[in-house]
Amino acid sequence: MIEFMQAAGGVALLLFAIRFLRKGLDRLIGDKLDVWLGRVAGGPVRATLAGAGLGVVVPSSTSLSLLTVSLVKDERLSLHRGMALILGAFIGITLTVHLIAINVFHYAPILALFGVLLFQGTNRESWRAVGQIILAIAFLFFGVSVISDSTKLLAATKELPQLLEMAANNPLLLCVFGAALTVAAQSSTATIAVLVALGLTDERLMSDGVALPFIVGANCGLAATLTIAGWNQAESRRLGLGVLLCRSAVAAAVLYMLPLPVQWMHQIPFGLAGRIATAHTAFNIVCAFAMLPLLKPIALFVTTLTGNGAREAGTTALRITRWPDDPAVALTQSKREIGIVCREIVDMLQDAWDALKTGDETLVRQIRRRDDQVDRLDRQIKRFLTQQIAADLATDLDKDRDRQLRFLTDLETIGDVIDRNLVGAAVKKTRKGVRFSEEGWEEIKGYFRGTQATLELASAVFMSNSHDMARKLLEHKARMRDEEIRLRETHYDRLQRGGQQTLETTELHLELLSQLKHINHVVSGVAYGVLNGSLENNPLQLRPGLSAAI
Repeated sequence: MIEFMQAAGGVALLLFAIRFLRKGLDRLIGDKLDVWLGRVAGGPVRATLAGAGLGVVVPSSTSLSLLTVSLVKDERLSLHRGMALILGAFIGITLTVHLIAINVFHYAPILALFGVLLFQGTNRESWRAVGQIILAIAFLFFGVSVISDSTKLLAATKELPQLLEMAANNPLLLCVFGAALTVAAQSSTATIAVLVALGLTDERLMSDGVALPFIVGANCGLAATLTIAGWNQAESRRLGLGVLLCRSAVAAAVLYMLPLPVQWMHQIPFGLAGRIATAHTAFNIVCAFAMLPLLKPIALFVTTLTGNGAREAGTTALRITRWPDDPAVALTQSKREIGIVCREIVDMLQDAWDALKTGDETLVRQIRRRDDQVDRLDRQIKRFLTQQIAADLATDLDKDRDRQLRFLTDLETIGDVIDRNLVGAAVKKTRKGVRFSEEGWEEIKGYFRGTQATLELASAVFMSNSHDMARKLLEHKARMRDEEIRLRETHYDRLQRGGQQTLETTELHLELLSQLKHINHVVSGVAYGVLNGSLENNPLQLRPGLSAAI
């Protein structure tokens, strides 16, 4: 029993190492790869090769999958090229298994030493990220070493050899078992690493006929994990299904003629661990390049299967497809699309209030999906305004474009405030189980309603370009500013009176006021763009008190 527990601890260390590695890579690289991939991933062949190189540098299927989904969502990669990128990346990721197979465990303490020095001994973020990556690789080697040592003890018993001998007679069961382990671990590297550890322990424990079906299952399990994890979003759902179909087709072919690939695997001039790593890489290479001619039909099939996804979470996809050569018409169309984004922001704020009131986690997930849609439309509309419309516009049209870009940026900022801060406050309230005082709750409710009115007024100003409406918005902003000051003072008064509920919620109360005040400030900027011309011509035309608001 203790041997199984030790082996399980080694597997746990592997899973931690892979997660730690992914976090380190995210800290080191950030959004840089997004830009690079958008440039180099041209046709399917180039996308596959770029993905293979990327997989070597970033051996994390989760990070690469998220990156590819974002590129597909932003329409910087078509679906079939995104599939090619992922299939290529899975080739590069197999390098980690080769490092494990050459039995370099004795370097793990040295790696851990340098990793700790960089991770704990420096303040520079990039060096700390490098240290985290080195530490993760050390943990990976430690985990495999623990599994290998535990397996030596298990090999001395009768149970493990008998179990492996029984498995050799049922390759399909082995394939399913490998896929299930990969889905559970969410990492094919961890699953194959366990297999490599068995191969390093004693080659008599396992044959190539046992290892190959397991490898095939583990690789299919990785595609299944990608599909399951991204099921809530159309783009990631299609990407996952497409990759799963590609891998399943190759897996079915390998299992159908299993004796032939097993014979090929047996002829590889390495030990069992090396043969496992080589077969793992070979399977991914075959999946990537054998399926290249079929990627477009598969992409079309999964798109038809999942629906066109034109509408999710209340937002339509960008509908600007014509008139880039007629700027006046194009800017009218883009203004319409920005109006849709503004409507989404208003709905997000309403959902945030409902989430704060009810603690409903479904609303939290809905807000985050809405924010993803807002981000996607923000990027698409900005790309249209800056890249597709001619640069040399007439003065009035150029100013209109600038106003649209500024307002769109403000809306995207507000979406992030709602998604990260207001939703965070709602989640915090639910988890702490606190309740606002009756007076405090009514104050927050009223300020939410006033902020919604600010957003609706800003939308009207943007759509109408009305000077009167812009002045009305700035007057409303001034009232909201004064109201925020008053609400803080009344909250401090209640706090001094020692109310328990006020004391428990003071941090949330003040945080909500600050975030809503920030939204009011940001969105009111649209009024300045509308009034800019009239302020230059006649600054005295503002009503009393409005100058202070500006």
